[in-house]
Amino acid sequence: MINWLKGIHHPEAYHGINSATPFFEGWYHKIVTKSGHPFAIIPGIYRSAKVENDFPFIMIFDGQSGDVYFERFNTKDFSAKTDMYNVSIGENRFSINGLDLKIKSDNLSVNGLLRFSKNYPWPVNLAEPGCMGWYGYMPFMECYHGILSMHHTISGELIYNDKTIDFNEGIGYTEKDWGKNFPDSWIWIQANHFKKNKISISASIARIPFLGTQFAGFIVGLLVEDKLYRLTTYRTAKTAMLKHDGNAIEWIVKQKHLTLSIYIELGNKAGILFAPDENDMIEKVPEYLDSKVSIKLKDKNKTIIEDESNLAANEVIGDIDTLLQLANKH
Repeated sequence: MINWLKGIHHPEAYHGINSATPFFEGWYHKIVTKSGHPFAIIPGIYRSAKVENDFPFIMIFDGQSGDVYFERFNTKDFSAKTDMYNVSIGENRFSINGLDLKIKSDNLSVNGLLRFSKNYPWPVNLAEPGCMGWYGYMPFMECYHGILSMHHTISGELIYNDKTIDFNEGIGYTEKDWGKNFPDSWIWIQANHFKKNKISISASIARIPFLGTQFAGFIVGLLVEDKLYRLTTYRTAKTAMLKHDGNAIEWIVKQKHLTLSIYIELGNKAGILFAPDENDMIEKVPEYLDSKVSIKLKDKNKTIIEDESNLAANEVIGDIDTLLQLANKH
């Protein structure tokens, strides 16, 4: 029980030390150069409950080309801390403070050191152990989620397939997921590169099974300068409207006197990311790193912030019609 509670209050740390199968855990780093070249780098681990198949992995998605690389490693090459984010996979090191990459395979060559500074994690306390709030205390949840840094600056460079990529003065975002499986369906958007202000948004809504029923649970964090607005299911926020026509998404969230309007246009270049299945990690999650998002936050009738970004990470997965029905129940 003590170890379980310790894990809840350290969403950034490794949760798989005594976990039953099936199990997956992945740390998602979105890193974008000053010139706007986006990458997603995801170290993780997978264990099947159906077959003997468990392995750590590193996935790299080049948002400019759409290329996705999935490198498997031996379990003996994996180590991780249970009280902080500190993961080693082969010669590669990952932490909240940066990445040290060294991969040379038939498909991929990447080498370099990136450092992160001025991280802004989602607050963790007893009442709300991270972005899941009190749902994080429920031991039967299918999937758990953590936001390790809404916004940070990057220094360093990567030699990526023999090309030097300069990340100095770049901007990053870090989150993670762990548990038995991904949700049945979800919509997710994340962006840091807005036109006017230092803004970061991370917004997700998913179909959540819960005690024999289901609901559309959502987590929205909006960082404006150094103020984090948290609009979430467990904070009694409501979806006033959610629409998806195949090309764009319109989502309005209300919480007390705040109203957040989010408008998303799907990007042009998708990569198919690997995600856990019963027997293996398989290609099944289309992700964009070039979606467009417009936001407007109002306090009663006063507009607090209105801005847009052309460098948004975005996923729309699964049975979206059912998700829309659940979200629009009033």
